Amino acid sequence: MTSTTVPDPATVLADIRRRLAAGTLPLTVQLLQTLGATMVLEARLAAAEALSPGITHLTDDQPATLAVYTVTRRGLPLGTYTSREAARAKGEAALKRCPLPEGVTTIWAPDNGDEHAPEDLMTYGPGPDDETVTSIRITVQPGLVDYDPEAEG
Repeated sequence: MTSTTVPDPATVLADIRRRLAAGTLPLTVQLLQTLGATMVLEARLAAAEALSPGITHLTDDQPATLAVYTVTRRGLPLGTYTSREAARAKGEAALKRCPLPEGVTTIWAPDNGDEHAPEDLMTYGPGPDDETVTSIRITVQPGLVDYDPEAEG
């Protein structure tokens, strides 16, 4: 196995179970806990797959893209979240700690059309030309599930 080859988890588990059955692998508390946890996870995956076929498989055999969303106010962190919706909710809650004037609405304005573009919380109103950029900002930090040594220069 090379450093870029990742063993299939199902194959690893089958090998562990085979070796346990043959008596060639010592039975430890940690191994029993791991096998118990895998049985629970396998049952959950099977239930999810039964409800929504294909949900447990990545598309095109590509690693999943992950992102975290950091909310700041005046450059100070308010929190880091795994969904844009949670980050927006935190930013809006922070803004509403001070009462907003009657008729003010809020909107998140991205810097550009990129899915990982930072966003600023803006207020509009009550007048037609009243637009203010608040000090609340969301920055997106994308990441990958897999390490790719070929991607480094």
